[in-house]
Amino acid sequence: MTETALQRVAIMGAGNGGCAAAADLGGRGYDIRLWSRSEARLAPLREIGGVEYAGALGDGLQPIDTITTDMATAMQDADLVLIMVPTQAHEDMARAVAPHLRDEQVLMVSPGHTLLLVPLTLKRCGIADPITCETGTLPYICRMDGPAKVRITQPSRHQAFAAFPGRETERLARLIEPLFPMIRPVGSVLETVFPYTNAIHHPPAFLCNAGRVESTGGDYYHYYDGITPSVGRLIDRLDSERLAVAHALGCDPAPLPEHFLRMGYTTEAARDSGLAYEVFHQSEADRRIRAPSTLENRFFTEDVPYGLVPLSELGGLAGVATPVIDAMIEICSALMDCDFRAQGLTLDRVGLASTTPAALKSVLQEGFSVAY
Repeated sequence: MTETALQRVAIMGAGNGGCAAAADLGGRGYDIRLWSRSEARLAPLREIGGVEYAGALGDGLQPIDTITTDMATAMQDADLVLIMVPTQAHEDMARAVAPHLRDEQVLMVSPGHTLLLVPLTLKRCGIADPITCETGTLPYICRMDGPAKVRITQPSRHQAFAAFPGRETERLARLIEPLFPMIRPVGSVLETVFPYTNAIHHPPAFLCNAGRVESTGGDYYHYYDGITPSVGRLIDRLDSERLAVAHALGCDPAPLPEHFLRMGYTTEAARDSGLAYEVFHQSEADRRIRAPSTLENRFFTEDVPYGLVPLSELGGLAGVATPVIDAMIEICSALMDCDFRAQGLTLDRVGLASTTPAALKSVLQEGFSVAY
């Protein structure tokens, strides 16, 4: 794996995060190759020769020379392979990049927070000792504002960052920090799971406004209108369970109000209140984000199976009850007529069904060479 500066970046995914990263990194002089499996997704970008952007980075068009559905073309000669797809696509993406991944390339996933899913998939594809790195969430608040335009409301100021195995974290952080200066190294990819607070606030706010979404097509501001004091209390309860599981496993994530302040998304007064309601009502970055137009949205389809389910599973491993998290999983499953737990990121799915907390920490730090 390279020890030199990362200049050529293959961005795998052309959604909110991928287009935001292409605009940001391309504007700072990095050589960007943008990949998506969807020709329909890329056609508007090809038509204008890049990505339009607006918001915190100003307004403009960032040219991109390579916009492709061919993975080999995107990854050829790249220093950094940056996977920026929803977490439910991580396994498929890891399987797809594995044949093209070279030892000297750095593989980063953002958002990450899927424990061993990516490295284990790479191992099953024949990469004996996979090395990956990740952030807990996207490094931007961003939304597509048109077929070829991304609005970056605000870059994050604080992102938990870890490598697998954990002993590689400091080295990879030195390589990644010039691209993403907001990263803050933590001990292992277990510690990028707990800062994923989307799982704590998206499902309850979306659930409590389900009728509003269906009757209006999402004609309201998701955070400002949708998170009322009572919804905020539900978020607070979920957050307390998240913190209890983390502490039982030796991790120390910030409570949601402090976490949002660190990222630059709310005020000190909101942090001091300790209330999720105040966090979102004093968030300029989130205030004008409209609700999704349909319930078939990542607020449920990603944040329940890949956010709440692993918290519940880790709670079971640590011996910590998570009744509100478990109830949220069941109710959202009933609402969407599916089984989010069966679809989700269980310990069994990442090869950890019979592990112990001590064995989990060992494999996360040392890699697959140790028994777990």
